[in-house]
Amino acid sequence: MNSTQPANTNLSKPAKAKHKQISETILRAIEDGRWMPGDQLPSEDQLAGEMQASLGTIQRALRSLVQMGVVERSHGRGTFVSGAQAQEGQLMHFRFMAEGGKHLLPVFFKIVSVELTSENGPWSAFFGTQINQYVHIHRIVSVNQEFEVFSEIYLPADRFSELAQMSEVTLNGVSFRDMLAERFNAPTLNTRQMMACQPLPPRVARQLDVPAGQYGIVWTIGGMSYRDAPITWQRIFVPPSDRMIEIVPVSQNGRPDFKEVS
Repeated sequence: MNSTQPANTNLSKPAKAKHKQISETILRAIEDGRWMPGDQLPSEDQLAGEMQASLGTIQRALRSLVQMGVVERSHGRGTFVSGAQAQEGQLMHFRFMAEGGKHLLPVFFKIVSVELTSENGPWSAFFGTQINQYVHIHRIVSVNQEFEVFSEIYLPADRFSELAQMSEVTLNGVSFRDMLAERFNAPTLNTRQMMACQPLPPRVARQLDVPAGQYGIVWTIGGMSYRDAPITWQRIFVPPSDRMIEIVPVSQNGRPDFKEVS
C-alpha cells in the first residue's frame, strides 16, 4: 500500500522583483539622510551603474517611488526628493508665480544649519541692545526645482533657544511663522520689509552656485508680535530670475491676508 507523501511546506518565497529591491534601497537611503528633501538624486545612468541594474529597471523603480510620493520627477531637470514642500496657505515670503500669474510655484525648504550665535549685525539694531545671543538658521529654498534662494533667520535666544536644540530634519519644511505662533505664543502680526538690488555676498554666491559679483535681490524682513515686539529678522537672497514674487500683507491673526491682494 502506497502512502501519500506530505506536501513540501518549506518552499522558499519567490525573489522580490529587481525594481522593487532598488526602490526600497533608494527609500532606505533617503530615510537614512543620504538625500534630504529637495535634493536631486543621481542621474538614471549613475543609479544604474551604482545599483548594477538596467536603465529600464531604474526607471521602473523611480516610477514606483513617484507613486508613493517619495520623489518627484521633472522632465529635463531630474529626480528630486519630496517631503518638504511648503503648503501654499503657509507661504508669505516665497510666493513665486507661475507663467500667467494665476498659480504659485512649489517651493521646497532645506535647513543648512541651526546654531546659537552672539555675532552682531543689522539684526542687532532690530532686536535692541538687550539681546546678546540669537538662534541663527540658514535655509536653502528650491523654487520649482528651477533655481535656489538663500535665507538666513535670526531670533532672540532668550525666548526661542529651543529651536537650536531641534534637528535639521525636524525643521525641514516647517513654517516658522506658524511654529512661533502655536508653540511659543508669538504670532507675527506685522512686518517691516526692505528690498535692494545689489551684488550677492561671496558666501551666498557660493551657496547658490552663481558667479561671484552676481546681482540679485536682497530682501530684509523684520517680524513683530504683540506690542510690536521684534521676534524674527530674516534676510533672503534671490538670484536673477524671470519669476515674479507676490507680496502678501499680514492679517490680524498673523496669517497671509489674501483678501487684500488684487
